[in-house]
Amino acid sequence: MSPLLRRLAPTLFVLLGLIAASPLHADDGAILLTGDVQLKIADAFLEEGEYYRAVTEYKKFLILFPDSARADYASYAIGLAHFKGEEFGTAARNFSALRQKFPASGYAVEAAYLEGISHWRQKNYSRAQATLEALADEHPATAYAPRALLAICLAALDEDKAEQGGRALERVLDRYPDYPDRESVRQAAALVGRYQDLPEKSPVLAGILSAVLPGSGYIYAEHYGDGITAFLVNGLFIAGTAAAIHQENYAVAGIVGGVGAPFYLGNIYGSANAARKWNRRIRNEITREIRSILDPLL
Repeated sequence: MSPLLRRLAPTLFVLLGLIAASPLHADDGAILLTGDVQLKIADAFLEEGEYYRAVTEYKKFLILFPDSARADYASYAIGLAHFKGEEFGTAARNFSALRQKFPASGYAVEAAYLEGISHWRQKNYSRAQATLEALADEHPATAYAPRALLAICLAALDEDKAEQGGRALERVLDRYPDYPDRESVRQAAALVGRYQDLPEKSPVLAGILSAVLPGSGYIYAEHYGDGITAFLVNGLFIAGTAAAIHQENYAVAGIVGGVGAPFYLGNIYGSANAARKWNRRIRNEITREIRSILDPLL
């Protein structure tokens, strides 16, 4: 080392020490990144609907503060961000992971409820029912238990299982006599009973009627315009075919009958389909009424 460097070395060491001890930002507004600060950042993104960025910040918290007492909250919030972003498959997996890792967490019951709802939104009805049933049985004293039973009812109606939905509502009424929305549940239960007892139009009978008299199956299914149209169109083809046969013009009869045959068969199939549509429409009307009552309670 040169004599000059030997003389400057003590000074350089002092300067390096001062630089290492000084903050990177010298302004007085510097913020120390703590776990609480990191969660506030993540919560702000969640509240603003920036769900992807919120998930990133919550994951950053779990990386920086893996032993934090609020790790369960961050894990729950990740699932919630995916749920609000309608990424229901990812949300269900995150809620399930939270419950397995933090079974005693204060967020475990709500996570189970949202996991069940996530499966329902994905139309995975069997897993939704299993998750919600387990919640209702294992945590009956929580506010989420009756809500889980209401969700089971609505999911059952999606599958056209009115009897199962009715049983779920009866469990709410039997288990929770002081439930604040008991009257609404009672109204919904009455509608589910109506749903089960709804009269049905028989697709088979509608088809047979239209086979005997074209258009009559439509009339039976209360599709009056289609019924009149089918009667007139098929009546013209039948009359034309009969007239050609009467005149012994069999070639023309064959042509007219051949052209008219698809209309005749379509009239039979359409009548049966009209009966199915009638049944579906009536059920959908009742289902909408039930949803209008129960959805606000979820």
